[in-house]
Formats: sequence, C-alpha cells, structure tokens
Amino acid sequence: MRMRAVPTASGRKGTATHVLQGVALSGILMFGTAAPAAAQQPNPYNSITLDWTAPGDDGNVGQVSSYQLRYSTTPVGPDTTYWWNNDVPSSQWLTLGAPLVSAGATESATVTGLTQGTTYYFVVRALDEVPNISGFSNVAPGTTQSCNAPASAPGQFSAVADTGQVLVSWSQTSDPLAVTLNLYRAQGTSGPWALLQSLPLAATSYVDGAVASGTTYRYRAAWMGSACEGPTTSTVTVTTPGTPVPPPPTGAEGSTIHAYPNPASTSIRLAINVTASTTQPVSVRLFDMNGRWIATLVDGSYPPGPSEISWGRLGRNGQRVAPGYYELIGTVGSARVRERLVLLP
Repeated sequence: MRMRAVPTASGRKGTATHVLQGVALSGILMFGTAAPAAAQQPNPYNSITLDWTAPGDDGNVGQVSSYQLRYSTTPVGPDTTYWWNNDVPSSQWLTLGAPLVSAGATESATVTGLTQGTTYYFVVRALDEVPNISGFSNVAPGTTQSCNAPASAPGQFSAVADTGQVLVSWSQTSDPLAVTLNLYRAQGTSGPWALLQSLPLAATSYVDGAVASGTTYRYRAAWMGSACEGPTTSTVTVTTPGTPVPPPPTGAEGSTIHAYPNPASTSIRLAINVTASTTQPVSVRLFDMNGRWIATLVDGSYPPGPSEISWGRLGRNGQRVAPGYYELIGTVGSARVRERLVLLP
C-alpha cells in the first residue's frame, strides 16, 4: 500500500492531514510489480501481507503513532466512510502499533487467521499521538490461495503397542483431494507433536519401531492435499510394555504351532505339528494385548505329524477381527504353545 503525507497550509501539529494512497498487497501486487518470493508471505492460505509507504505525523516528516486497519469479505462499495463506520458482515479491526518506520519508508503488516480461497478488502488509516486520523487509503482487495484440503480425517484410526514397536492403522479414503497421509506422534501425555512419517495414499498401516519400553505415545493423522492438510483424527494414546515379552515356548516333544502369513491382511493358515506318537487334543485361542479372548482357531484332536487349518479372521462375535497385535495361546496335548500374530487392515 503506498501512502503520501499532505500537510495543511499551516503545517502545525494537530492540523496535519495524512492522505494514504496506492494500497498494494504483498504476494498479490507489490507496488504494481510481480509477486515476491513465497518466503515473503508466511502462509498464503490464511494470511495476506500489506505493504505501504509510511506518512509522517507532521506532513512529510516524523513518525505516525499507529495505524488502524479494517478488513472484510464484504466489498467496500462507493461509500468508504459507511463501510468503515458500520458493522458490515465479516469485518475485523486491527490497531497496528510499533514497530513503525519514519515517513517515506516501507511499512508492512501481515494479517493472519484468514480463510483459504477467500477474497478480503483492506483499508488503512494513520494516527498521530493527539490522535489525529488520516483519510482513507485506497481499497486493497486480496485473495488467499485455495489449498484444496481433503474434507475428512482418516477413518478407523487405531494404534496398538507391543514390545519395541507400535502398529498404527487406518482405512483408505475415497477423497479425490487426498495425496498422502501425514502421521504425527507425541511422547507422553503432553509432549509436542512432530511429523513421524508421510506415507503413500495406498498405505493403511505403519509400524513405529522407534519407541522405548514402558513409554506413553500419542498418535494422530491427517490426509494431505496438494498444498495443505485436512482435519486430523482424534488422538490415540498407547503405552508400550515395560519389559520384553519372552519368546513363545514350544509344545512337549517338539510340538509346535505356526501362523502364516504373519503379519497378514487376509486369512491365516495355522500349521500344527504334533510330534507325539498318538493323537493329541489341540486348543488354540486368539487373545488381544489386554488379555481378552477374541477368537478360537483350533479346538479338536489332531494326529501325529503336520496338520493345517485356515482361519478367516472372524472373532467370537462373528465379525472380522480388527488390525492389531495379538497372541495365539493354546495347548498341544499337555504342553503349552504360543505365537505372536500381527493383523493388518
């Protein structure tokens, strides 16, 4: 915004009239030249920077005491005084004080908290210490950039802690504006958030292996558009186990169970190897990390040697078992067997 100071004939303090002229917007118009580098506009989606040449508080000399800035999404129209003095829709007032420059130097102010993809209209006036107030600047229209943010947060967002790692998962999106997923993590119940990973749009899970035992972590995520993020998920808090889980024991006489694929996003194959010389009762159940019984995979008798069954990921309630860390715990004959299982979305 350009401004020039025009003193009255007397030039006495308290009677000077400051006339503000030539408003221009940084990043939109800069004294009628091309837009400046993006670094000069902190966030083009919710801020606009105004630049002008400062008047003096006594004609063309001195330094004004403050500025009044008014802006609105409502056009000013032919009557600037009415627009300035009345409660037009979406209008905001700002008083701009120090730092201020002397007459003839470039002054600037950044207005933040604006809505992306919206046109605003700006008018500025200068005040001295009396305070006398100048006339109106010209009207400076400016439009924040549209960032085309995704409309919704990732769905079915969850995190499950295990020794040495946390499995975070979510569902895919059909939002055409989503480009990637930004996953954030914070340590403790009040630690600062940090971007943990930017993941491809097709990803539906992430294993965070950079965690410590017995530590609380918070996770959240947001779909990233071409230029800015959509809304974030609710925060999910987990605490990793304090001590490592011992390796699973094998059954008597070398009897074992083995689930594959592991991790798995589809149905599970469970290989059962009975090394006893006679048929043995076999029972295998699925438990979550809180010790809840989720599903029964095996409950029957199996002959010596290898056998194999298929489990379609249905729980005791007849619904698909959610992604997360689980344990298969059971018996082959009189011996106990155990295996860790990771289910993906």
